[in-house]
Amino acid sequence: MEHPESQNEPQVEAGQEPEVEKRHFESFADAFRSATDDATNKAKEAAPKMKSAVAEAVYDVVYGGSFGAVFLGAFVGELVPKAVKEGVSKGAKAGRETARKTRDMVREAVAPKTTEPSAEEVVIDIDGEPAGA
Repeated sequence: MEHPESQNEPQVEAGQEPEVEKRHFESFADAFRSATDDATNKAKEAAPKMKSAVAEAVYDVVYGGSFGAVFLGAFVGELVPKAVKEGVSKGAKAGRETARKTRDMVREAVAPKTTEPSAEEVVIDIDGEPAGA
């Protein structure tokens, strides 16, 4: 009959060295290092694919927006009668002119006015050297 203590001990065959048990923090550090290396390698593999997918998505959004804006402008330009176009053009020109005139009037009203000194002002001249010095 075997002793109960012998069951817990690792069985070592002839010619083999017994395994040295690692301490817990060493196996944790190895596992962490291995996970870090694996994650870095996977990220390096995935980055070009992700970059390409994002670039394609941005291109599609910008292309679609540009196409839509130009198409809408051209389409509306063809639908609007010439009289409406001329009216909008003349109205915009008149609006700019009125805004310019109003801006000039406001600038004149707000600008500081230059006045000449009045006779009531007293000028005090201070010498650099005090009297009697």
